[in-house]
Amino acid sequence: MTSEVLGYAAIGVGTVAVVAGIVMVSLLAWRRQVRRYIVTLVGGRETISSAFHTVEGVSKTLATATDGELIAFALDPESEGRRALSDISERMAISADELQMMALPKRLWPPANALADAAALLGGQAGRVSGSEGVEVLDALGELDLVGVVSLLEAADAMLLDMRERYRVADDAVYGGGLYI
Repeated sequence: MTSEVLGYAAIGVGTVAVVAGIVMVSLLAWRRQVRRYIVTLVGGRETISSAFHTVEGVSKTLATATDGELIAFALDPESEGRRALSDISERMAISADELQMMALPKRLWPPANALADAAALLGGQAGRVSGSEGVEVLDALGELDLVGVVSLLEAADAMLLDMRERYRVADDAVYGGGLYI
């Protein structure tokens, strides 16, 4: 009887060890997957930031432009600035959709939503400028809400910083369009 009890005890201890091992491997795999999602969100943030800086640059260039340059910008839908804004509008619409549709853990929803909102806001505003005609182009340019985009990016940054610290994604940098961790 004692050897039978020892056999059951050994089976029980072995089962507990296997279950504990499976739980540990699952937790490590989950953390690794969340880290990948964080890296993806950081990459998305950099895409939006780059587009923001382009819109900001076009806006600053036009702020110091002559009347003739402003008229040319308003009347020529193929001007360099209008094409850049049109491209940004399209890319930000794609980025916003990708961020909205991405299957993420629930704790990453808030930063992803903030990034998607920033992309949608930036893309919508750039699209209004590039898609308008005549004087409406200048009106849409004057109504750019870059502060709203900045506030959404800062909110996403704060949430991502918390997640990066929690999941030990220590250093991230973007070089030449690639993200290196």
